[in-house]
Amino acid sequence: MDSRTRRNFDDIQLRHIGRIFGRMVMLRASVGAGLMLAVAWMAAMDPAPWRMTWLVLQVVGALSFFIYELRRYNREGLTRRSVPVNLLLGVFFQQSLVMGTGGLASPLLPMVIPLAFVGATTLPRKWHLRLFKAELAALSLMALPQLAGWLPMLPLSYLGAPPRPWMFAIALLMFLFIIMVNAAGAAIRGTFDDMLREALAQRDELLATHRSYSRALESMSGEIAHELKNPLATVKGLTQLMVREAGRAQPTERLEVLSSEVVRMQGILEEFLNFSRPLVPLSVSAVDLVALCDEALVLHEGLAAQGEIRLERMGQGPVLSVCDSRKVKQVVMNLLHNAIEASPPGSQVILEVDANSIGEARVSVKDTGAGLPPEVASRAFEAGVTSKAKGSGLGLTVARALARQHGGDVTLTNRNGGGCVAELVLPRELPADVLEPVGASEVAHAG
Repeated sequence: MDSRTRRNFDDIQLRHIGRIFGRMVMLRASVGAGLMLAVAWMAAMDPAPWRMTWLVLQVVGALSFFIYELRRYNREGLTRRSVPVNLLLGVFFQQSLVMGTGGLASPLLPMVIPLAFVGATTLPRKWHLRLFKAELAALSLMALPQLAGWLPMLPLSYLGAPPRPWMFAIALLMFLFIIMVNAAGAAIRGTFDDMLREALAQRDELLATHRSYSRALESMSGEIAHELKNPLATVKGLTQLMVREAGRAQPTERLEVLSSEVVRMQGILEEFLNFSRPLVPLSVSAVDLVALCDEALVLHEGLAAQGEIRLERMGQGPVLSVCDSRKVKQVVMNLLHNAIEASPPGSQVILEVDANSIGEARVSVKDTGAGLPPEVASRAFEAGVTSKAKGSGLGLTVARALARQHGGDVTLTNRNGGGCVAELVLPRELPADVLEPVGASEVAHAG
């Protein structure tokens, strides 16, 4: 956890603990008066002068502290030392009141348990350990002299002292309760701290992804402007020539160039739009990947024929996957298109479909081109990175994003002997969480 996240973690903790502390301060000030009256009544019912003096001092001190803390909290709010100081003083006043009302025989003794739980759930580990030690020390200082018989006058006269074995049992139970309550409170506090850390880590990851995505969009905007500049200049020049030659023969060659440049600009803009807009939710069904790949091959027969490339599909069907057929088909067509463009004339592109034993379906596209250049290999899925002279570098970024939306992935590796293998891996059955809508940030995170 970096320093900034740590500060956020501490601030969120302080804010939420402050709410609990504020309620505790107000409750203590209101309920404390009633409690002190009960303590005063206990003292009045007992004729021992020392008890009256002891409890009056405790009642005055506790009420003064309660009122002072309420006013200070209303004026200043919570500080980082307010909770530990309050709880430590609370232990002191509580044990003093318990001591003055009978020690191990006091009717106020069970009040030790709630205070121990509050300390365990609200204090950081360092302060919690100090409070825990203070609670055990205070209980020991109260119990040991009483169990040794040195304080026979401690129990209230009208309640009497329980038998010695009962006193031992009460002391032992109180020690065990304090230990168990502190352990349970610390476990609850640790669970909530872990949940908060995970939430902050996810927030930081989303923010980092958003920043990366914003930088990629900013960079790609310049790239798109540069990519469109040349074909627009070509279109403008050819249009002017055609205007001047309007009376002559139809300039077929120039129209073909004009058409190709328009198609090129359209492709660049479509890839940019695919990159910049959010991924829409999946529309899933059981899909035979073999049949889907056969459709992709048919659609690429014309492009392969132009480059004198042979297309072949390997693997026995059906290979079923629960997926969005339209999006998976877009991924396969992108990989197949790249493989055809990368292959030299007279070579072969192989599309292989199979399934493995761990519940995954795999589509591999193998070409015999030059493979991935070293400077591109590690960054092939980053937006704007491409080895093509006229490529936008967005196709693979979108392809991986679509695959990861399904809970799968797309990888690129060089083949032994030349060429490249593009592999799409999809789960045979989709996890439930991938059916949720995915935002645009997933596209950037896919790179």
